[in-house]
Amino acid sequence: MNHYITYHSNVKLCYSLGIEKQIFPEAFLDKIPKTTSHYWKTKKAENFCGSEYEDISNCSLQELKIIADMRAKHLRKVFVSFCKFYFLVLNILGIKNFQKLLKTHRKTLLPFIEKMISDSVNKKMILKLLKISPHQFGQWQKMKKYECKESLIWLCYKRVSRQISRKEIETMKNLLKEKKHLHWSSGSVWGKAVKDGEISMSVQSWYYYAKLLGLGKERKKFKGFRKRTSVSAKKPNEIWHMDVTRYKTTDHKMMYIYTVMDNFSRKILAWDVSENLSGQIRLNSLKSAINEQFLEKKIVKNEIEKLDLIVDGGSENNNVTIHEFIKNCKVGIHKKIALKDVLFSNSLIEGNNRILKQTYLKDREITEKELPDYISKSINEYNSEKPHYVHKIYTPDEIHNSPELKNAKLLFDKLNQQRTQENQNYSCGKGCI
Repeated sequence: MNHYITYHSNVKLCYSLGIEKQIFPEAFLDKIPKTTSHYWKTKKAENFCGSEYEDISNCSLQELKIIADMRAKHLRKVFVSFCKFYFLVLNILGIKNFQKLLKTHRKTLLPFIEKMISDSVNKKMILKLLKISPHQFGQWQKMKKYECKESLIWLCYKRVSRQISRKEIETMKNLLKEKKHLHWSSGSVWGKAVKDGEISMSVQSWYYYAKLLGLGKERKKFKGFRKRTSVSAKKPNEIWHMDVTRYKTTDHKMMYIYTVMDNFSRKILAWDVSENLSGQIRLNSLKSAINEQFLEKKIVKNEIEKLDLIVDGGSENNNVTIHEFIKNCKVGIHKKIALKDVLFSNSLIEGNNRILKQTYLKDREITEKELPDYISKSINEYNSEKPHYVHKIYTPDEIHNSPELKNAKLLFDKLNQQRTQENQNYSCGKGCI
């Protein structure tokens, strides 16, 4: 025999308001018949006697007794009004902008937040209400307690000794302003500095401090549209890219720069320059790369899986001369035309050629005769001296010759100890202990 179950009015009201899952445990809700709960959901809250107090339904029984007490009528109205205002502000600003606003004015707001926490004796609730993480709040308090104008991040060097030292900041300034590095990206300068043992900060810290010092903007000389590439080699000489780019010299000669690049290491394997666009000159650079990377090392077809050669649809890459060489080559080459034989573009080497022109050759007085020498020096610097942003602190040459460096973890322990010691020994004259 089935017994009729009578449910509390609050349960019905919560279903009507659509907040039942926020109030009751799932095990309790599962016991309520679907037809019954559906009836409550379709019934308007106004039909329930006492629905004018719906704002108090989301409470524990003990809280409900306190809030429902007529003596707290005025306080209840104030609380509800505050909640409505709070949610309205969050909706207008958005949570991210709200958090940004608090962060911007943290100095002014911190005493009030601390007072709220002290009065409520509930730090977790106040921080959750203000969308501030405990870690972030702790950092704000530390910045207030150890404030020092000598530091870029306004924290006493002695008391917060793990921060970037003044010596490293000066080193950073000098490196980013150094004339021979002005055409390098900021990340490449960081890589070289870490490798040479001059600084010990992460690349994220490097960018952050460069921004604080205003040293980043002037380096953004060119940032073209970058096409996405969906091909990635797992080792050197597995995938190559070929491309030709044009360059106009100061004596008004239109020159063609031919390059062959390894996908894995980003190394320029071979290059050529000519005032003519032809398949034969294209073949010369490809032959040079094949000879150096395979034939001189006595690596032939049966010792490699395959070499994918990615090219664009230009006639200099797709002609009888190139096809005959590939057919008779001792190395197994699979030539693929970007966006035709494969879905991805040849943007990897196209972007590289853009960097060559925009950073090494731009705004220079270079004649036709001088161009080969400039390209030779530029490619040598690119391959052997300048760390590539993809490889952190390593150059394309280093990754090509030692592929295991690709996943090597950077260790700063020794240099971090030196930094801590320097900061602890530093004195701004205030006599910090």
